[in-house]
Amino acid sequence: MSLSVNTNIGSLFGQRMLNKAINHQSVAMERLSSGLRINSARDDAAGLSISNGFTSQIRGTNQAIRNINDGISAVQTSDGALDSVTTNLQRIRELSVQAANGTNSASDRRSLAAEVEVLIEEIDFITSTTSFNGKNLFERGDLPEWVDAERQFNVDQMFGNWLAESERMIESAYGLKGDGTESLSIVFDDDPNSKFAATVSYSAANDDSLSRATQQTLTLFTKAFPIGKAPDGGSTPNFSDRTIAHEMVHAVMGRTVDMDSLDTWFKEGSAELIHGADENVLTQLIAEDDTTTHFDSADRAAYAGDNTFFSTWDSTGKHYSQGYLAVRFLHEDIVANGGDGLKDVMSFLSDEDNLAGGLTSLDDALSDLNSNGLTSYASDAAFQAAFTAGADTFIQTLNFSNEDTGAIGGLDVDDGVEKTAVSVVDNSNVFLSTTPLEGYKNVTVDSSGVVNPLLANQYNLKVGSESDHNLELEFFQVNSNVLGLSQLDIETDAAEAITLVDRALGYISDQRANLGAISNRLASTVAVNESVSQLASSSRSRITDADFATETSQLSKQQILQQSSSAMISQANASLSSVLSLLS
Repeated sequence: MSLSVNTNIGSLFGQRMLNKAINHQSVAMERLSSGLRINSARDDAAGLSISNGFTSQIRGTNQAIRNINDGISAVQTSDGALDSVTTNLQRIRELSVQAANGTNSASDRRSLAAEVEVLIEEIDFITSTTSFNGKNLFERGDLPEWVDAERQFNVDQMFGNWLAESERMIESAYGLKGDGTESLSIVFDDDPNSKFAATVSYSAANDDSLSRATQQTLTLFTKAFPIGKAPDGGSTPNFSDRTIAHEMVHAVMGRTVDMDSLDTWFKEGSAELIHGADENVLTQLIAEDDTTTHFDSADRAAYAGDNTFFSTWDSTGKHYSQGYLAVRFLHEDIVANGGDGLKDVMSFLSDEDNLAGGLTSLDDALSDLNSNGLTSYASDAAFQAAFTAGADTFIQTLNFSNEDTGAIGGLDVDDGVEKTAVSVVDNSNVFLSTTPLEGYKNVTVDSSGVVNPLLANQYNLKVGSESDHNLELEFFQVNSNVLGLSQLDIETDAAEAITLVDRALGYISDQRANLGAISNRLASTVAVNESVSQLASSSRSRITDADFATETSQLSKQQILQQSSSAMISQANASLSSVLSLLS
C-alpha cells in the first residue's frame, strides 16, 4: 500500500458519500414537506405523466358533476312549473265537468268560462316566464344556424295539424285508417326538376297476404312545394295543407287497400276529391276555351270527351282534373242510389276478406255495389263509358261561382258546409304532437336541417371528462296553443272541453315523465362520476403521494449517513498526519 499527500482518496470518497446522503436527505425532506412523492419530473418522469392524466380526468369529472347538478336544477325548475300547469288544468277540467251539467244556466256557464279563461292565461304566464339562467324552458328560442327555416316551417305545420287533420278527413270521408303497425318517413328532396310538390312512395309491398304497402315515405320537393304562412302554408288556392291531405290519401290507401290493383286515375281522383279540385277543372276549361263562346259545348267536349286518362295517365293538370271529375261522378251516383258514396267503394276494397280473396279492383267493388243496388254500373268498363258519355253534362252542373272547392262532404258535392281553399283542411284545432297519426306507429323526419317540432330548448350537458361525454337535455314547448286550449269553449261544448283538457293533461304527464326519467338518469350519472373521481384519485395517490413512514425512515437514515460521512472525512484528513512521522 502506498501513501500519498496530494490525493486524499479517503476524504474524496467520504465527500461523495456525504453529498449523496445530503441529496437523499433533501429529497426526503421535500417529500415530507409537500406530502408528494413526485415534486418534479426528475422524481419519476413516467409517473408524472400518468398522474397528470389522472388529474385531468379527476378535475374534468368533478366539473362534470357540477354541470350535471346544474342540469338537474333546470329539470327540477321545469317539473315545478309543469306541476303548477297540471293544477290549473285539473281545475279547468273540473269546471268543464261542472259546465256540462244541464242544470247550469247560460249565465252560470259564462261565469265558469270566465274562470277558465283566467286559468289559461295563468298557464301561459307560467310557461312564458319559467326560465333557467336566462333561457326560457318552454318557448322555442332562435333556431340553430344549421336549421332550414322553410323545412322547419313545414315540419312544424305537419306535426301541428296537417297530418292529423288529413287522417281525420280520410277516415270521415272514406272510412280508411292505418292499422298502427307501420311508420311514415318524411324526407325533403331538393331536385329542381321535380314537377311534383310531394309524393308518397314505398320500398316494399305485400308485407302480408293483404297486399299492403310498407316502408312508406312522404317526400316534399323543396323547389316545388308551396311555402307560405301558418296555418295553411302556400298561397291560395294551392295551400300546402291541401297537398299534404292529397298525399296522405295515397299513404292511407297504401296501408288499407291493394294499390297495385287500382288504376292511377282512381287513386289520384280519390286524393283530389278529399280536398276538392274545382279550381283545377276551371283552369283546364279555360285552357280549352277557344274564346269564341266561353265554355261552349265544343270547349267542354274537347275537355270532357278526352278519356285517355283512364288508360294512359300522364300526370298533367288536365288528367288530375279529369280523374277528380270521374271519382266525383262515381261518388254522386252511389249517393243518388242511397249509398255513402266513395266510402262504400273504399269499404269493399279495404275489407280483409276481399283482400285475402283477391277481390281488390274497382271492377270487383262496382260489381258488388251494383248487385246491392248502390250504383248504376256493374263494372269499371260500364262506369268509364257512362262517364265519357255524360261528362259534358256533368261539368255543367258544377258551381264555379262560389268558393267551395268541390271537396267530398262539402257544399257543392254533398250539400254540406262550404269548404273553401282555406277551410277545407281545418287548422283551428292545432295540437303539436310527436305522434300525430293514430294509424301509424310513428312519424320520422329523415332529413337534415330540422329539429323536433315540439322542441323548445336544448342543453348540451358535458357529463364526463372526455370530449365525447355529452348528454342532450331537451325541453319541449308548452303553452295554451300547444296544449290545444285555444279551442276550448265550455260555454258551447263542455264535453269536448273535457276531451281537450284530458289530452292536454296527457301531454303534460308525458313531459313530466320524460323529465323524471332524465332527472333519475342525471342522478345516476352523478353517482357514477363520483365513483370514477374517487377511484381515479386513489390511483393518482398511489403514484404521487408520499409514504410518510418510508420517507421518515429515509430521512433518519440519510441524517445518520451524513453524520457518519462527516466523521469519516475528518478521520481521512487526520490520517495524512502519519506521513510526517516518516520525516522526523
